[in-house]
Amino acid sequence: MQKPFRSLNFLAVVLVAASLSACGSSDDSPSAATSSTPPTPTTESPSANPPQSSAQVACSPNGSFTYSGSASQVAPSNGTLAVVVVPTLPAAYQKNRNFTASAAPASSQVQQASGAFTTLASSGAATDCLGLEHGAVSDIQGVGSDVAIGRWNAAMDTDGNTYNNVQGVHYAVGTPLSLTATSGTLACTQVIADTVASNDGTAAGTLGTTSATLDLGTRTLNNLSMSINLANTNYTLTNTQAPLNGTSTTGHLSIQSVVVGHDATQPLVALGYSATLPQTIGGVVVLSCK
Repeated sequence: MQKPFRSLNFLAVVLVAASLSACGSSDDSPSAATSSTPPTPTTESPSANPPQSSAQVACSPNGSFTYSGSASQVAPSNGTLAVVVVPTLPAAYQKNRNFTASAAPASSQVQQASGAFTTLASSGAATDCLGLEHGAVSDIQGVGSDVAIGRWNAAMDTDGNTYNNVQGVHYAVGTPLSLTATSGTLACTQVIADTVASNDGTAAGTLGTTSATLDLGTRTLNNLSMSINLANTNYTLTNTQAPLNGTSTTGHLSIQSVVVGHDATQPLVALGYSATLPQTIGGVVVLSCK
């Protein structure tokens, strides 16, 4: 009597197993062993915080800042930005921080939401950067996403220098631009400029007008003329010929320039300058050339 019972019990187990096999698992996703659909490949998402360059690590700001003015975020070209930096400080504290770089790594610069730059560098090296430890960024201005300027003042930088409202570090950062034409000239006029600062912190001034001629054949900025008012005294600074994307010193005037923008037929020239009037003064200006 036991034997038939066991057979029926075995048959019931077989029928239940077959039924479960036909219906499939209760899991909505088929198993890899029974599915005919190949698994979807996974792609690793890019990091939201890409690795910092040595310059960013060495010169990253970590203090508090105040801002005066605003500018748009500057657009890099091929991962680079053109940078001009002019310190208006006593000579002993400048530490050769005049930067002129036509294609510095964009990853080595830090631009805040206000448009102010608080880390500036001529390369990716930790020795080629300068950061704003704390203080003010004044005269923040820009021309679209092509260039932004400003001045650190009433501040301390990562070199340990401190300076007052009238001193400071001037900068211009722009989209690098290669000129295509090889002949002809363009007339250049001033569009934006920051405050003229003095290295001894005794007087501030204004840059009234700036004009020059861009020679496309020689790749030079010719017949530069700058009108400055400092402590209610007017001065005119001139330079006969200076290379683009380079530096030049003529008499008591030194200039640094980079070509920036997005249109090679109407380039911008970001210009840093320093001179003795009789105290040393400095600033940045952007010229539009057409």
